[in-house]
Amino acid sequence: MPFSPRDNLSTVRLLLGALTLALISGCATSYPSGSASQSPRYALNNDSAKAIGDANINGFLEQSPAGGVTSAARSPWGDNVEIIADAPYLAASGRECRQLQIVAMGGDTRRGLVCKTDNGWVNQRVVTQTVEGRF
Repeated sequence: MPFSPRDNLSTVRLLLGALTLALISGCATSYPSGSASQSPRYALNNDSAKAIGDANINGFLEQSPAGGVTSAARSPWGDNVEIIADAPYLAASGRECRQLQIVAMGGDTRRGLVCKTDNGWVNQRVVTQTVEGRF
């Protein structure tokens, strides 16, 4: 029995209807949602970062522009140092971090790294730095 043009039109309508249904159901699929305001989670479990307990240094790190300088009689990097902060950046961990230059009274300069947490800024070990503090 041969198909008539009317049968072909019915087949096309049926296929278009099925395609439309598939498209609409794809739009209605629910995916796991995360809130846009949800803060990123820090991925490292063995974080050896040490909190910076000094309110003045925390305030400086929070508010200073790139190239900002402050002096500290006591700091995680030693006593009587000058701290120069680079611009903040978003690290792969999802945290805001800043690289620092630490200048000791004798003129020795070394790098530092701090990252912002819910409890303030923490002192991170620079990846290229050894445990003894040398590059």
